[in-house]
Amino acid sequence: MKKKITITNAYTWYNKGDAGILLGTVNTLKQIYGSKNIEIDILSFTPSEDKKRYCKDPVIKNVYSNVLNPRPYKHTKIGKLIAIVKLIVRTIYLSLMMKINLNKLVLKEEAFKSLSDSDLIVVCGGGFLGGKKLDSLMHVFQMHVNTKFNKPVYLMGTSIEPMTNRIVKFFTDGVLKKLDFIFARETITFDYLKTLIPSNKFTLIPDMAFMLEDINEEFEAISDLKKNEGPVYGLTVREWNFPNFSNPTELMSNYIFAIRDVIEEQVKKNNASFVFVPQVIVKHGDDAEVALKIKSLLRKEYQDRFLVLRDDISPVQVKAMIANFDYFIGTRMHSNIFATSMKVPTIAIAYEKKTNGIMHTVNLDDYVIEMNEVTSEKLNNLIEKQSKNNELIRKQLNKVIPEIRNEVLEKMKAVLK
Repeated sequence: MKKKITITNAYTWYNKGDAGILLGTVNTLKQIYGSKNIEIDILSFTPSEDKKRYCKDPVIKNVYSNVLNPRPYKHTKIGKLIAIVKLIVRTIYLSLMMKINLNKLVLKEEAFKSLSDSDLIVVCGGGFLGGKKLDSLMHVFQMHVNTKFNKPVYLMGTSIEPMTNRIVKFFTDGVLKKLDFIFARETITFDYLKTLIPSNKFTLIPDMAFMLEDINEEFEAISDLKKNEGPVYGLTVREWNFPNFSNPTELMSNYIFAIRDVIEEQVKKNNASFVFVPQVIVKHGDDAEVALKIKSLLRKEYQDRFLVLRDDISPVQVKAMIANFDYFIGTRMHSNIFATSMKVPTIAIAYEKKTNGIMHTVNLDDYVIEMNEVTSEKLNNLIEKQSKNNELIRKQLNKVIPEIRNEVLEKMKAVLK
């Protein structure tokens, strides 16, 4: 009889990094139990869209909504307020029903039915816990629901931001203590768990996106750029609000113009080409908007050397695309994981410390620049260093990536088996 697994707290297909975490988790579960021995349901925030993509894998049987889901909502002040009120009302309703008649919820709601039927419940990894934002409680409540079915519940590859809100800390800590096992993906979270739960209930592993499947695929647009006989760089960019800084607009402008200047300098000096990789394509927060702004700022003679792709492709295909580049410069953290997984020399622009942690994992600490400190001079110096050490970096990645994947697999086997 097949083992039934439900993966909760999945975000959305439209964020290829989060989708990469999910699919990396699925790939690892296949390796541990065997593809023929498991079937998986997923609870996500965009279930109808995700189902069309994820269920192409015969192991994934269905995709339902997380028990709390603000989507869809209008991105206006009134729209957000309505969504918050709906979430509060639903939280109260579900909390009461779980105390009064949990079986009724199982009969009535698909997510509860999936959890009830499961042999194992997995909380998808990511960086949605902690901090000071009350919206993290939406994820915490889902984890709370997971613990109501007397099934093993494992949190896979999480980051917990330092908690500066007492309400967030109270509820998050309470739920974390109820979980059967937690896999932390970086040392800050690992150290925090030391203060909270027994040492036999958590361990440290690299990010689950390292476990995403590898495929080889050529992309015609990139092959055409390579005919220019200069290096081709993959690039991810993003909008960022620079929390804790008093001049976020100025810092964002500096970031955009620094990348613009670097593209022009590298095209002029090394006949280089650049390709924007679509990492987050969600409607409100599409990274391509930043890329198109950078392209519009380029001199006309350089614009055809910056290709902005907007395709909706799978995380596996994003990795395959990145493998076609000579070098990679990533602001999106998981794009850097995809690049280093494919052994492509990578420079990371760090908007949060989790990026520094990832680059430390692959021994590329010297190739990180803070987003608030980006200048064209600093970035060009790193590019020169990257080019000079190209073969050494590739050799290093060829050694460390299999070690990372083996570490994740063995640690998860020891707990799940």
